[in-house]
Amino acid sequence: MSSSRPAWSERELPAFFRRWRTDWKDEELSPANYLDYEGGLRFVLAAAWLFCPETVEYRGCVFLKERFSQGTVDDWFTKLGQERQRIEAVVNHVELWDTFVNTALTGDDQLGEELPQLALALGECWQGVLSARYPDREITVRVSDEEDGSYGPTVTFWTSQAVSDFG
Repeated sequence: MSSSRPAWSERELPAFFRRWRTDWKDEELSPANYLDYEGGLRFVLAAAWLFCPETVEYRGCVFLKERFSQGTVDDWFTKLGQERQRIEAVVNHVELWDTFVNTALTGDDQLGEELPQLALALGECWQGVLSARYPDREITVRVSDEEDGSYGPTVTFWTSQAVSDFG
């Protein structure tokens, strides 16, 4: 899976949610009902930083604040010259397996199998948030899931100056 325009329109409900709904014997329960379940609000509040990340601008680039280090970015400029898009893509690269390193991704809940859908949702959110935040830039979000499974689902983005129809 690789996409430069992430879309999450063909999503399936996660296995753990379907099981929860069956346990409650109520097929009408929605993901919103699950979020209202015990402790859900804490996780949603924390997830806001993942889906609507803070960003910083540096040397004509946009970076995820959580992944930004001036020294590291300067090193990438030394290695790649003025290839700003490549530098942004590398620094902003988020591997979901690393994000959830303390979560069992195998087992009954099949959470590892849900990560590609999460990556698409994350990419779609980043596309919208970053496009609104930086209207003078063209935002490209790439969602991928390595064929060999070496990195799992990943999301990154880079920017370029928006091209005006009026020159």
